Amino acid sequence: MGEISRTVDGDTRWDGEADVVVVGASVAGFSTAVNAAELGASTILLEAAEQVGGTGRKAAAWAWIPNNHLMQEKGIPDSHEDAMAYLARFARPALYQPGHPTLGLPAWEHELLEAFVDNGPDAMKTLVDIGALSVMHADDYPNYYSHHEIDKVPFGRVVIPQLPDGEPGDGIEFTRRMEIAARERGVDIRTGHPVEGVLINDAGEVVGVSGAAGGRIRARRGVVFCTGGFSHNDTLRDQYLSGLLVPGCSVPTNQGVLVEVSKRLGAPLIHMNAAFMSPIQYEWVLRDDPAIVGLFQTPGDSMIIVNKYGRRIGNEKTSYNDRTIPHLVFDVERAEYGNLLSFAVWDERTNTTWAGAPYGFVPAADGERSFVVQGDTLEELADVLDARLEGLGSANHGIRLDPGFRAGLADQIARFNAMAVAGVDEDFRRGDAAIDGFFHGEAIDNPYPNKTLHPISDDGPYYASIIAPSAIETKGGPRATPGGEILGADDEPIPGLYGVGNCVASATGQAYLSGGITFGPYITFGLLAARAVAAAPLKEVRATELA
Repeated sequence: MGEISRTVDGDTRWDGEADVVVVGASVAGFSTAVNAAELGASTILLEAAEQVGGTGRKAAAWAWIPNNHLMQEKGIPDSHEDAMAYLARFARPALYQPGHPTLGLPAWEHELLEAFVDNGPDAMKTLVDIGALSVMHADDYPNYYSHHEIDKVPFGRVVIPQLPDGEPGDGIEFTRRMEIAARERGVDIRTGHPVEGVLINDAGEVVGVSGAAGGRIRARRGVVFCTGGFSHNDTLRDQYLSGLLVPGCSVPTNQGVLVEVSKRLGAPLIHMNAAFMSPIQYEWVLRDDPAIVGLFQTPGDSMIIVNKYGRRIGNEKTSYNDRTIPHLVFDVERAEYGNLLSFAVWDERTNTTWAGAPYGFVPAADGERSFVVQGDTLEELADVLDARLEGLGSANHGIRLDPGFRAGLADQIARFNAMAVAGVDEDFRRGDAAIDGFFHGEAIDNPYPNKTLHPISDDGPYYASIIAPSAIETKGGPRATPGGEILGADDEPIPGLYGVGNCVASATGQAYLSGGITFGPYITFGLLAARAVAAAPLKEVRATELA
């Protein structure tokens, strides 16, 4: 990257100026920009890509918001205490302390979570009231840890966009509506405009941004970074995530620009080893295809995921973040990450019945099949799979099938089949939790007691795909206040510098608490940051105006 910060002087020439400059036109950026403009602040929204929406365009666009206005309208109770207990218990299981003033969390994390719980309903309702969004209630969608007793409100906290015809919308609809709302309020949206750094005045206040392609943009009140994490920055990902997570489904422009800005300004970086995670088809990652999506669901009942030894690595039906964690286990005896690349294995029943299931690895009959290997027997499948690993060269992370894989897989399938007949997964409790059933979907021609379990056929063909752990997006960055103010080394706000979303340190710890736990905070803190920056004092800059 180029120069990150410099002092502006009277000779500085601006290529545009506004009260507020928002960097990044995805969910957090649009939420901030629309609210800032609604509050009367002139706003410029800069986007590095050639289209707006970022990763949000590919998302389901669900927003997890406790006590949201649709719950209130339906009379579904959801107290502050219950929501905070759920958040704290699963975000920080090793720190959680019931009855403690901050529930055992660091004070700043507790403050952010409280701000989210207390302001989330208003943030969503505000977007609805001003006509920016139409939404509907996903009242049957379970929290990812709803099977634990501490979750007193297991359903109802998810709000989703609604299409004009009344059907559920997605990230495309969210982006469409928010772009319309922004333009209606005079937001100046500039695409193809990557930001490389910030500009500061002689008082140490951030007064604008710089970029190689777009010159300098002045922010009279403040700059709000909403640029996502660093999941596509190979250097930062290897440095902070130990090379264990591959790039996920976020957009390639998520390069961690605020990380570099923060370093130059001396702002401490927090939670740089944390990420929102999902398994992903590894060979798809290697193609650098911007259309890639994570394996948010694992289709089929006659399927398992095994490691290089042929052993199952975990519950194939739990939430995608928790399905990723077994990939990261270090085998002390062998001194290896033996699960890093693992393998989904399925039979013809799953291959046919769940063909083309969304967010899964079973392709449609006429779909992309290059990520799938096939064998008429398990032995042949193993041969083809190992040859595929060998063909990856150094990209295989040194992982090849162990000589015992074939026998291990056969034994594992025999054990799985017996458990499927009995209806109980004694190893990983697959199908026990409500979220397992949600991610599995409808039971299709399954006569066995547990709809997520069906014996794998004794006869081929069999299929497999290479699965790797990915960062949907990272969770680390500088600390921000609930109003989005970036904190410097002295724990004081850096004047004029704000951040919302995955570019700042997340308070959600190790957990992915529910579908929508990203969108909900983006929308909430977008409103809070907009209020803070719109009310911020004007920054003095003696600069030559553009003619």
